[in-house]
Amino acid sequence: MMPSLPDDALLAEYAAGSLPAGLSLLVASQLTFNPAGRRQVAELERLGGALLAGDVPGLKAEAPPSLDAMLARLDREGRKAQAAEAPAPAPAPAPDPGNPFPAPLRAALGAGPGSTPEGVAWKRLLPGLSEHILEGFGDAHEEVSLLRARPGAPIFAHTHTGVETTLVLCGLMEDRGRTLGRGDVAVATDDDDHRPRIVGDETCICLVVMTGEMRFTGRLSRVLNYLS
Repeated sequence: MMPSLPDDALLAEYAAGSLPAGLSLLVASQLTFNPAGRRQVAELERLGGALLAGDVPGLKAEAPPSLDAMLARLDREGRKAQAAEAPAPAPAPAPDPGNPFPAPLRAALGAGPGSTPEGVAWKRLLPGLSEHILEGFGDAHEEVSLLRARPGAPIFAHTHTGVETTLVLCGLMEDRGRTLGRGDVAVATDDDDHRPRIVGDETCICLVVMTGEMRFTGRLSRVLNYLS
């Protein structure tokens, strides 16, 4: 199965500031499309502050806030609030008309034309398929990149030695029976052998955070793995 992000544990790590830099950028970018997620992060940050201050009954004031404690508290608070009106989510950063890149990604790319799809220094991989690696961004074990694929672009079957996390920024991508659009996230691990494809008429651009290596698995796998 292909999990969606963000889940409770990932949001708790993001709120605590403990995610690796690349994955933190991806979650921050996804949250611009996700009002419920922004609301949950605000609540987790509030609970983390309460835990640090020792304001949660049953916990020692000097104890650091743990992920389990934050999630358990959030679950209790959520059950209490089910019958009440949910608070308004924190506002997302203002979008830039005509630019599908969310504000956190634009900040990572830097000011100027390089923070737009037209200004990115794309590297052609195959006909209709281009990549831009965010050099120097992310932790040592992460590769953070943008992938641009036009409809019909060849994306070969592959698996991974680590984890590939993909956020769709525009266009539509089909992966393992699921159609992903703007704001959707797919996760592929070393248990997944998949071949995403672009559907519809629009060019698809994704933010990809990968640990480990990608290994091709199709008919041309020996040649492709040799060349990669």
